[in-house]
Amino acid sequence: MDKPARTVSICDNWMKNQTYKNSTATLVEVAKIAGVSRQTVSRILGSEANKHKPETVKKVKEIASSLGYRPNLLAKSIVAGKTNSIGILVPVINSLDGFFTQVTYGIQSALIDTDIIPIFLHASPDAPEHHQIHRLVDRRVDGIILIPQKTDVAPDYFCEITYRRIPVVCVNEKLTNIGAVDFVGTDEARGGRIAAEYLLRMGHTNIGCLRWSGSSVNLGKRLQGFTKTIHEAEARLQDIALDDWTIDGCMQTLCEALTQPDRPSAFFCVSDQYAGILYKAAEKLGLTIPDDFSVLGFANLPWSEFLSPSLSTMSQDGQRIGVEAAKLLLSRIEGSTDRAKNKRVPVRLIQRDSVAPR
Repeated sequence: MDKPARTVSICDNWMKNQTYKNSTATLVEVAKIAGVSRQTVSRILGSEANKHKPETVKKVKEIASSLGYRPNLLAKSIVAGKTNSIGILVPVINSLDGFFTQVTYGIQSALIDTDIIPIFLHASPDAPEHHQIHRLVDRRVDGIILIPQKTDVAPDYFCEITYRRIPVVCVNEKLTNIGAVDFVGTDEARGGRIAAEYLLRMGHTNIGCLRWSGSSVNLGKRLQGFTKTIHEAEARLQDIALDDWTIDGCMQTLCEALTQPDRPSAFFCVSDQYAGILYKAAEKLGLTIPDDFSVLGFANLPWSEFLSPSLSTMSQDGQRIGVEAAKLLLSRIEGSTDRAKNKRVPVRLIQRDSVAPR
């Protein structure tokens, strides 16, 4: 019985390519064919091509390409005592939350023109932060970008990092019980203030604030900026604390807030996620946004413009935060001994259709 013909894939042909499979091209061989020194080839194929004539650079790169030469970054890292890798520890990303996706994209984009490779790990109940940090330390990463799940951590959690002098940059949440650590996040307080000023400017004087009842430094600053501005304007503020981030967990509280006689004419949600849940509560009660009440979110998550009506919100620049965090970490890896940095990235108001004048 004949055997069925085996499908040959592009990958099969690629792996049979002798240049790919057996190439042992070295700097010396490239230099010999190009008629230049090994040091010249090293500079051209490294980061100092500008020190040589364009025609020499072109010739060396073409010869290196024809020989299938690839730099041995592992050997280079062993000599330098570095792994050319950084660890990024990210919370488990909620399907509704695109902010951390923006941050990680920004981190990766800042590393494209370097030899450094990011290693992304998620912290979760099955893989707690301290365990994931140890995995990164075991791989001798040159630095760590940490997006903490909580604002405080056990001191021994950082002991090995401190002992090995591994630079750390925190993103989004600033740790409260650890010594000076570089931080990059949103200008939360100013964002809250701008949100309040916008609703006041639209004529709203009875405003509800949907907030999380849990502990969060960044959400706390966001809320502080908002409430301070509302109180200074002598407007009425109704505080609505939510214990959960799910539709089922928030629905009863929101329905009660929407059916009270003195219902706010506008709601500020500390996160677009709460705004989305508020939309569902309005739908359940047969209420219309913004005819019955206005809604203003915070974050400008990717799906917010697709709500009906499209959500007015405060836009965080997650990509820029990621870029700034990566740049700061690279500076530390290169030996910067400056005092710990505290960078806050501005937010901007996105006016769509969910806020109407009072």
